[in-house]
Amino acid sequence: MSTPSIPVVATTPMSMAPQALPVGPDQNWPTGNKWLRGPFAPWAEESHGYDLPVAGVIPADLAGALFRISSNPRFQPRNMDRYHWWEGDGMVAALYLRDGKAAFRTGWVATDSMKFEVEQGEAVYSGFVNGGTPGRLPQGAPPAKNVANTNVGIFDDHLLVYFEGGLPTAMHPQTLETYGSYDFHGGIDVLCTAHHKTDPATGDMLFFAATGPVITWYRADVRTGQVIDSHTIDIGVPALVHDFVVSENYAIFFVAPNLFRLDLIAQGRPGVVWDESALPHGTQIVLMDRRTHEVKWYEAGGVFAPTHFYNAYEIGDEVVIDMHRISRIGNPADALTPLGSHEWFPPGYSWQWRIDTATGKVGDRRVSGIAGEFPKINDDYVGRQHRYGYFVTTRDLAPETMTDGLARHDYLRDSTTVVEGPHPLTSPSEPVFVPRPDPTGEDDGYLLTLWWNPETGLSELLIHDASDLVTQPLARVGLPVRVPFGFHGSWADQSVLDKSVSALRVTD
Repeated sequence: MSTPSIPVVATTPMSMAPQALPVGPDQNWPTGNKWLRGPFAPWAEESHGYDLPVAGVIPADLAGALFRISSNPRFQPRNMDRYHWWEGDGMVAALYLRDGKAAFRTGWVATDSMKFEVEQGEAVYSGFVNGGTPGRLPQGAPPAKNVANTNVGIFDDHLLVYFEGGLPTAMHPQTLETYGSYDFHGGIDVLCTAHHKTDPATGDMLFFAATGPVITWYRADVRTGQVIDSHTIDIGVPALVHDFVVSENYAIFFVAPNLFRLDLIAQGRPGVVWDESALPHGTQIVLMDRRTHEVKWYEAGGVFAPTHFYNAYEIGDEVVIDMHRISRIGNPADALTPLGSHEWFPPGYSWQWRIDTATGKVGDRRVSGIAGEFPKINDDYVGRQHRYGYFVTTRDLAPETMTDGLARHDYLRDSTTVVEGPHPLTSPSEPVFVPRPDPTGEDDGYLLTLWWNPETGLSELLIHDASDLVTQPLARVGLPVRVPFGFHGSWADQSVLDKSVSALRVTD
């Protein structure tokens, strides 16, 4: 992929047709759809700021950038009543921390489909989750929309934004200029997952692509960005496989009856469906040996869907898997109209599976009775036994928000600590763990989360001590914008950020 010259300042937002100019950055379209209101409501402008206001103290040893991707529809959806959170356009929010100070920048992920909609001055693509009103695409439109809204992080000296319906999009990590599609130097050709893991032994990227009834496993070299290993697994059904996990020797996938049906989308019907008849033996666990590519299947013991994983590790012949599970995801397979948000996506809980690879025995237990989502660990412990897991709570089925607290689970003590944000903050994002330099233990670091202030309608960054989780954070950083509630993000240490910026400058 060629890299154009890098400007020293942010690029000017793409021009829009006159009828598409927003009334203001804080959009308020006439709808009661939860996914377009409150913390999910769109923000129409790219922004930047320096020396942001801070309550408390940003730790002096916290230097680098927090990258978050938001689901932020740029134009009023064609069917506002059927619009779903998964369908918003991608906007990256980058928060740069150094020497106790904070700066930020936001920028649209200018995919080809977004550029086309900007030229048209309106949304031209119909929804895929809950269906909509499909129409003939205007001449010259890309055949499908790449919303680039699910995950973001630095790899191969580029800031990559992921979406499971297309290739990643490369951006500059400082200016947030969009370069274009990224294919791992020709290593992938259609799409890849929004989730990846870092091999603890080599630093290589481990990831996969789910296309219909097939999962393709990939390994990309951290030094060159080249794909150096791949293997295809036939899973038999077009399951919506969003996340996975790795242990020392295995790549682990859960295959559940939450399906992605392109044929239904073409009819304007809900395309993400729950169809238990597709898996008569219930949810399945797939273990692929990362060395030999040997694949083994296990019954998970029931019908449910995984949401996101903490980690997996091995103790002798036993593989231990920690994740959040949910009773169902999606609309009924025969649905003509969509379910409500809480019926579509009920609360999930932390669970643990233990698979004895010698005997084939599978055991499971619920780890915590506190509903939550977006589980995370200290990523230095990927593939090896961890003690702590972090997540955001979803205890209240609120009409406006999804999350309502920040939690830490101690697997050794089998206890969960929950804190809420300082009043009036709520709706915390997925926590990102940042280890201190030369850490003395697994929890020696910081938790970074974005929260919504319903009184101002804006976002704040909270920095907590991960080893002593209390309501009052170490620092509250105020943003003059709202970052619409999104999915995932990552941290880049200053050395990683500097290397990326330097490498891109060299390629000019």
